[in-house]
Amino acid sequence: MYKLITDNFNMGIGRRKFLRLTSTALAGLAIDPLKAVAINDNIYVNKKLGILFHKPKNWGFVAIKDFGKIKSEQIIGEGLEDTEEEIWEELGDPICIATKYYQDKPDYKGIFSPTITLNITPKEELEDLGYKTFEELVEMSSYGTSMILKDFQVTKKYDPYLISNCIFHEYDAEYLFEHKEISEPLLVELKVLKAENNGFYYDFNCHQSTTQKQIADKEFEEFKKTIKLI
Repeated sequence: MYKLITDNFNMGIGRRKFLRLTSTALAGLAIDPLKAVAINDNIYVNKKLGILFHKPKNWGFVAIKDFGKIKSEQIIGEGLEDTEEEIWEELGDPICIATKYYQDKPDYKGIFSPTITLNITPKEELEDLGYKTFEELVEMSSYGTSMILKDFQVTKKYDPYLISNCIFHEYDAEYLFEHKEISEPLLVELKVLKAENNGFYYDFNCHQSTTQKQIADKEFEEFKKTIKLI
């Protein structure tokens, strides 16, 4: 049996309920009602991809246009022959980033900011990888990550559970975070949540660093409870 987080198992919460939740979340926000993506305070809504969630309170969303700067400062790819640019191109940009220290302030230099990223990939883009089940794809993904992030290792796996009637796979991992503003590699903990729904793979990555006392376990658990998939 899967651990039930929300609703009864089907696949997604249904378009009618999703649109009702979306309308409530965006109440009072002056936007084009046909706009696919909208952000209202702590809420992210993507109607096209059928997802809604709340970011942790007092965190901020990072503009995707600023992701280029973030990529240029992180050091990755020691285990692969591809260049860093080729690796980022293969990984693809996240569609949403929420982080604790979202403001660019001198006081935050060298401090690891707990962060949640969301990547969504159409299933057809990965069909040539040769996997037979989603579980196999999850394993392949963790192996690929181990080739990109230094000393990456999975530390705990969880039984599959349901969020919004969709099966989620979750595991914890750790790796050494290398960044141009940090003098030594920093041990970082990573919680990975993966699901498939309506022809897409949803990939949430939740990063924190106990070493720097930048811990967000509570925020991650609260965040999980807010996820709604159509």
